Amino acid sequence: MALFGVPFFIIRIMFKHKKNLGQHFLKDKNIVAKIVKSAEIKEGDHIWEIGPGKGILTREILKYTKNLTCFEIDKDLYDYLETKFDIRLVKSDILKVDWNKYLTKNTKIVSNLPYQITSPFLFKLVNYKANFDKIVIMIQKDVAERLKAKPNTKKYGLLSIKIGYYFDIKYEFTVKPHLFYPPPKVDSAVISLIPKKEKFPTEDYKTFWNIVDLLFRNRRKMIRNNLKALFDEEKLSFLEQTTEIKLTQRAENLTIDDFYKIYRFKKDNL
Repeated sequence: MALFGVPFFIIRIMFKHKKNLGQHFLKDKNIVAKIVKSAEIKEGDHIWEIGPGKGILTREILKYTKNLTCFEIDKDLYDYLETKFDIRLVKSDILKVDWNKYLTKNTKIVSNLPYQITSPFLFKLVNYKANFDKIVIMIQKDVAERLKAKPNTKKYGLLSIKIGYYFDIKYEFTVKPHLFYPPPKVDSAVISLIPKKEKFPTEDYKTFWNIVDLLFRNRRKMIRNNLKALFDEEKLSFLEQTTEIKLTQRAENLTIDDFYKIYRFKKDNL
């Protein structure tokens, strides 16, 4: 297999993967084409790619738009990427950089995301949800399943609720380990996220998400025990009566509507 006319074994010699950066270089062009197709890139789109690595996805994106910003933390890849591609290369950690400096209209994210930053990246993405038209990322399959998880399942948690609240989530397809170098120990998945309008007119998001976080902090406890940090016994009884939420349940049994009812109760009973 060759990459941009260079045999893949030579690419291996040129760049040794770094375990501390969670590098797993995709090497299958068919998968790359499917990822870019899922992004529905139009000529005027501005694309962000996080962790371009050796540029197999970069090259495919550039077939559709020349407006590409890549965020790369590996210094050993800088010269290679700048020589090979006409891109805007941001030599920084995507979690630490000021996103506002690089946002424009019609921005999309298309990326084989480094696995170890998946959760913090997604939580940061929430703060900029209105700035992106679409996000297509490859992540661990297990995380993709958590994002799609429903109440009353073990994988349902804070990530499921928060990302599902702000985005429509589509599971695009599974990617097997042998399609990477080095192969990861788990399956990967490509998902797409499209920002959606918030379901509830929540004027105090900080309080709302603090309540969700509180209830999942000790997810094996009954929600009554976790809510004692907010309400006395009298208020807890009143909460159960007025919302019809059984306080013997655990956080994984609650829907987003239930979390909102608890939030609304707190706001109304300050």
